Amino acid sequence: MRSTASACPSAIRGRADPGVAARENFMASHAIGAALGVALLSAAAQAGVEHTHDPETGLEAWILRAEGASFTFNQRLPDQTRAYFQGRGFRSGEVEAVALACVFQVTVRNDTDVPIDLDLSDWRVIPARGSHRPLRLEADWQQEWQRLQVAQPARVAFRWSLFPTRQSFQPGDWNMGMVTFDLEPGTLFDLEIDWHQDKTARHLRFQGMRCAPDRQL
Repeated sequence: MRSTASACPSAIRGRADPGVAARENFMASHAIGAALGVALLSAAAQAGVEHTHDPETGLEAWILRAEGASFTFNQRLPDQTRAYFQGRGFRSGEVEAVALACVFQVTVRNDTDVPIDLDLSDWRVIPARGSHRPLRLEADWQQEWQRLQVAQPARVAFRWSLFPTRQSFQPGDWNMGMVTFDLEPGTLFDLEIDWHQDKTARHLRFQGMRCAPDRQL
């Protein structure tokens, strides 16, 4: 399956384990990392974030390959997300909230020879006019779907479509899925991501990312 903004997310690839134990919260992990010596990627590595623009669709992507790990963030138009979830049992009124929540399709690959662990609850978005805020995670959406009495098959499809909140990647593993940044269409933002490569904590800030606009493809 191609890793593009329009591709449908798939189930977990390789030997990735969505049940890996939860890590400490954002502040605690940074405090521990400071004590142990968090490996902040160099300015050269951060400058190596690749930004692409598809001239046909107008969609953008941000790609990082660092220390053997790769992270790809592809924009998804709200219309793509509407169509995707309506095709999986969501009613139009139910899907509107997630369609307008700045959805990206994310692919993570581990091309190292050591495990990589990540926890999306450690990641933060920083809007151009705002402060650090957490992502809207799968558990948050499930509370909303319960309140709206969304059908159970649709809720299961939603769970398998989103990128797992916590996951461990063995060497050679990869996975892809949707991530919701909970920002309005067209919003400019920075993204701070954290992961652990074997026993080393790593941190990077993507600068100048943008939510897809609410328009037709």
